[in-house]
Amino acid sequence: MGSPKLAIILFCFLGVTLGVTEDSLQAVIARQRAEIEGLSREESDLVSYLDALSREISLVGELLDTLAARDSILNRRLAALSDSLEISLEQLDSARAAQADVVRAMYIRGRGGNWAFLLGSSDIGDFVNRVGYFLFLARARQRLADYVARHTELVDDILDSTAAVKLRVEENKALKQAEFDSLGSLRRRKRNTLEKIRADKTAYQNALAEMERSLEELRLRLPEPSAVGDFERFRGKLPWPTESKKIIHPFGIVAERRFGTNFRNAGIDIATNPDEPVHAVADGRVAQIYWLRGYGKIIILEHEGGYFSVYGNLDRVLVEMGQMVEAGTEIAATAADGWLEGAKLHFEIRKGKQEVNPVEWLIAA
Repeated sequence: MGSPKLAIILFCFLGVTLGVTEDSLQAVIARQRAEIEGLSREESDLVSYLDALSREISLVGELLDTLAARDSILNRRLAALSDSLEISLEQLDSARAAQADVVRAMYIRGRGGNWAFLLGSSDIGDFVNRVGYFLFLARARQRLADYVARHTELVDDILDSTAAVKLRVEENKALKQAEFDSLGSLRRRKRNTLEKIRADKTAYQNALAEMERSLEELRLRLPEPSAVGDFERFRGKLPWPTESKKIIHPFGIVAERRFGTNFRNAGIDIATNPDEPVHAVADGRVAQIYWLRGYGKIIILEHEGGYFSVYGNLDRVLVEMGQMVEAGTEIAATAADGWLEGAKLHFEIRKGKQEVNPVEWLIAA
């Protein structure tokens, strides 16, 4: 159990650290919602509307994760304050008991009056001892009175801090419920938009074209690779990034049955469950994390020998820019649904900026 004062200091620090993350996320969400409302009034650019909805769903998910973490911290803070209160009350009770003992001793010794007690001394030595005893009791009574006053004030501070934390717990609960309801509404709007796109050949082709334009953006944003190392030795030996090994869209030109159109896939799309863990296929460095239209949140890992692995359609991202990861490290989880279909992982391997077939690098399924 920590000191009572430390619990109060940590509570104050909590308000600063949590507020920054939450406020910045809410500001981004507010801008995204304004964009969504503008697009919904236009009712023409369904693809942009779909992307805006997808992006806000991701942002609200991040905010809910932040609020859940805040819940955990607040509950730990309540437990720490409760422990501090228990310690302070025990110390206060002990001090009050000692204070009562001193007062009782002074009363017993001075029942006939202080002067009578002193004049009843048998000799000068006894007199000096009795004076010293009274001075000792007087100083002890004052010290205990000061101690009781300080701890009474500390208990009041802890009770005030506890009430403040409980209030924040309730506020956090209300905010979580509001954002959870918002998430449900966003997902319904996204489903309705997807149905419109799937039923409209032009809108569907526009969505596929948007994915191809995003692939070019990804290629241009890739950093200059390092030629150091021998990644070739991993060909056919890399672990799959997800537990699922079901490929729904292969590498290369993919024929779409819906309207008889084709699109180019720079990697493979693996069917997954929502929130399925995604793992790094090899040791590497987190080179980029960003939102890519048509592919949602993506992570790019840089590996030796100038190779990159790309992971798209993610929800929870568990790594940071520049972080070194080992093969098998959980780096993210898949989103609840994809651009035009259900939950999946978009996975690529690139040699520099050149796309290569990931299946040739993965262990045979």
